[in-house]
Amino acid sequence: MKNWGLCLVLLGVLLAIKVNWPEPRKEEFRLLYLKQLVTDFSSKYKSAIVVSKKEHLLYFCENGRIVENDSWDGFTFNFPVKVSIANRWFHTPEGLVYIDRKNEHSRYTLFLGLSFPGAYGIHGASTYFSSFLDKMERVDPTFTFVTNKDDTRGCVAVENRVIKYLFAKVELNTPVLILP
Repeated sequence: MKNWGLCLVLLGVLLAIKVNWPEPRKEEFRLLYLKQLVTDFSSKYKSAIVVSKKEHLLYFCENGRIVENDSWDGFTFNFPVKVSIANRWFHTPEGLVYIDRKNEHSRYTLFLGLSFPGAYGIHGASTYFSSFLDKMERVDPTFTFVTNKDDTRGCVAVENRVIKYLFAKVELNTPVLILP
């Protein structure tokens, strides 16, 4: 019975603290929790991708660690990166899926197909904008275009430099966890 009483006291303290936390502090703890969830999930795989729809972030992990400071093709990659998802008329599905195809000849810069039923995937911008975006990203490595607003039909969109990196690094059957 003593243990239940202690648990109730601790729960009360935690609730009291939570109610009084300022908003930036709540955000910090939510992101720390997400990072821990990503690390726990990815520790089971050689490489993994986790997408948080709520946070609009994509994590790429290798050997159970979130990739940081990886230089590739003249860019330095630090995850998580910003993503755009479905606009208000569509829905980006959630759950555990796998990369089941890689298409370098799609209507997007590159396309990593997800094993959801349908044509969902992770991709960059339309090929129509590719040469423009390549130039802009070389001039300013922080340039954003695709992730400025949610405008997909259910896919996860990333900047062109990011999809090129993922396309080169990710293998078929890599697990992808899409969180609400």
